[in-house]
Amino acid sequence: MVRKLVCVLTAVLALKIIGASLLMCPSDPNCVCGGTLAIELNCNIDDRIVKINLLPNTYINIKCENTTSLDYKKLPKCANNMNSFKSVSFKDCPLPASSFKDVLTNMGISKTMALIFQNAKNLSGYFVRKHFEGLQDLTKLLLSFNGITQLPDNLFMDINKLTWLNIRSNSINLSEELFKPLERLETLEISHNHMTNITSNLFSHLTFLRKLSLWQSNVTWFSKDLFTGVDVLEELDLSSNGLNELPWSIFKPLKKLKKLTLFSNKFSALPQNLFKYNNELETVVILNNDVKLKELPKYLFGNLQNLKQIYIQRCGLESLPYDVFANSPQITNISLAYNDITRLPESIFNDQINLLDLDLSHNKLDSLETKIFSSLVRLESLNLCHNQLVEIHGPTFSSLLSLIYLNMENNKLNTISSYLFSNNKQRMSISLAYNQLDFEHKELKHNKWIIKKESPFAHTYNLRLLNLSHNEFKTVFVDWWINGHEILDISHNYIKTLWNEEKSSPVSNSKNEYKDFLKKPLKEVWIAHNSLDCECRNFHFIDFIKENSKTKIPDLENFKCPLWSKESCYMRFVVFISLIISLVSVYMVMIILFVVYRKQINMMVKKKLCERKNNKTHMPSNENLSAEKSKNIIVKYCDDDEEFILKEMVPGLRCHNLKLHMNPIKFPNNTQNFMKNLTLCIKDTHKYTTLVVFSPNYLTSTYSHVNIKKIHGEMLKAENTFYVFVDIGPENSIYAFLKEQRNERTSVVWSEVDFWNKILSMLSGNQKKKVGVVTKKAVDSRTKSKMFKSTKTKLPSNISFSKLPDWSPLYNINPFSHSHV
Repeated sequence: MVRKLVCVLTAVLALKIIGASLLMCPSDPNCVCGGTLAIELNCNIDDRIVKINLLPNTYINIKCENTTSLDYKKLPKCANNMNSFKSVSFKDCPLPASSFKDVLTNMGISKTMALIFQNAKNLSGYFVRKHFEGLQDLTKLLLSFNGITQLPDNLFMDINKLTWLNIRSNSINLSEELFKPLERLETLEISHNHMTNITSNLFSHLTFLRKLSLWQSNVTWFSKDLFTGVDVLEELDLSSNGLNELPWSIFKPLKKLKKLTLFSNKFSALPQNLFKYNNELETVVILNNDVKLKELPKYLFGNLQNLKQIYIQRCGLESLPYDVFANSPQITNISLAYNDITRLPESIFNDQINLLDLDLSHNKLDSLETKIFSSLVRLESLNLCHNQLVEIHGPTFSSLLSLIYLNMENNKLNTISSYLFSNNKQRMSISLAYNQLDFEHKELKHNKWIIKKESPFAHTYNLRLLNLSHNEFKTVFVDWWINGHEILDISHNYIKTLWNEEKSSPVSNSKNEYKDFLKKPLKEVWIAHNSLDCECRNFHFIDFIKENSKTKIPDLENFKCPLWSKESCYMRFVVFISLIISLVSVYMVMIILFVVYRKQINMMVKKKLCERKNNKTHMPSNENLSAEKSKNIIVKYCDDDEEFILKEMVPGLRCHNLKLHMNPIKFPNNTQNFMKNLTLCIKDTHKYTTLVVFSPNYLTSTYSHVNIKKIHGEMLKAENTFYVFVDIGPENSIYAFLKEQRNERTSVVWSEVDFWNKILSMLSGNQKKKVGVVTKKAVDSRTKSKMFKSTKTKLPSNISFSKLPDWSPLYNINPFSHSHV
């Protein structure tokens, strides 16, 4: 109900504002009115674009676009009655020919408290006194970024109520008379001008001046009397002026000075007692000195009862006197970062009982005195990163009872006392990243070096952050997990196991064992880029802190292990039990089946034994083996008959998907080789079917030294061998005899009418065949069968033959050495 009421009231208020804006839109023919909460006018005056944005009685902003001249009399009247505005601004507009008062009156503005005039394209004219006539109520004037080089001495005569003046980012040389009318001026901004020197009486009449900025004014020297008469000045900025030195008494008149900024100058030294008379000084900033300052004078910041903040950075400091902060007990912030300090005196911070923030980072400190922080009982933040510290002793941080943030990253730390943080009771954030820590040290006992592991955080509880990344840890310490820390970062180390099995840790890898130890679980853990083992104890621990402790591990995806390695940790017991149960069940079933069907099993065993016995005495006739064997054909022929074989026989055999292995006979064989070939052929009869193209050439080249009876006998004995008798070559009586005596079951004559049917029938048969011999003198091609004519084609050029290599006489298989004679 309340929410609805608020929405209704907001809508009503918005409608009223919109209605008021619409009512106040001027009816000017040169302008188009718009806007919601504020009025926006887009005007075209003599082809010059002027945009006006205003909120009644608050502000009016006038912006000119690409306008070098403008008739201000044609600007629209923005109010029916003369109204006052808190501020009026002109952006990128030309200087008016008349006063600003006339321009404002023409637009319906009776008076304003603040006037802003900026032209980033640089003015073509100059400011003169008449521009500000009639603006007696003006208190703030901004004339920055106009590119003007001079201001007349009487420019501010008619606006002597100014309290705030900004003329920065011009190129003005100021005269002593310019500021004399501005006796009420409180803030003066004249930075970023090009003044080469400033007269000693320039500010002497500004008795109410509280804030002065001379930033980047190119003044290289200041008179010791420059600030005489400016007794109430509180803030002073002298930065970026290239100052080489300062008179020791230059700040003496500034009894009320609270903040001093001196960065980007060229001080090679600072005078002693520079701030002796500035008892109200609270903040000193000295940054980015262009030359090495090396050291500070003694007692520079001493005896300043109100001093709170000191920033001296990037100044090339190498050493500090022990009393530089003496007797200034209200200091809360000290920053000496980005210098070249190698050692600090032990008593340098003795009086700083209220110090809250100490920044010593980016120096060259290689050691810390044991009692250097003994007085800093209220210190909350200590930054020692990017130094060269190697070792921290036990009492060094013992007095820092209020410490919340400690940064010691990027040092060379390898040793930290085991009781370093024992007195710290706050919820600290400690970062020791990028060091060489492993919390292991050697002790000599009984003439033997013993490695002792001890964590300096054993007695440190409830840390907000413990960052130990980028070190050399090989093992974790239990206190990291159990002392109630919120965020732990142990990434980029050499850790293999996340839970170290010590006396105080669980003895098994079960998740339930961690509950008693992780009573205060961490909120976030970083573990990536370690040498973590893909072991069950790591998986169990990670799952426990994720599920039971609700701890986030943002970089867990970088811990990559095979899926089976994790699953096996949870399924190992189940799989083992299941396997045992399965084996026992199978064994019991087998026993039951044997008892029930033992007679049938006995008969089956006897039958199998008989079959095996019969298989040993008889060759098995396997149809698949025979079919496969019939497709693998070794074609043996004389090398002189190769043209006939390739043109006449091979195409016909290829048409029936027979796999051919060509084995031409090139050299005559002796009797010894004949018997070896016979033996090899008999051994391979179960692998191939042999087809011998038997011609007079083949007979002469193969059996030139073999007895005809032996030839015939071996041909009859040969198994899985078939012969094709062709009359190619010279007439031979032995060949004619063998041809007449051939076995018609295993041989065929090329000139027979039904040649192809016979030879294919022989090659595809499963029975053993013996060779017979038939003789004929000539081949008559006109008497061949029709099938022979249909299959007798020339060999295509793209057909490749599987040609057996030329065997040595030891391995040359001679089919005819197995024939029957």
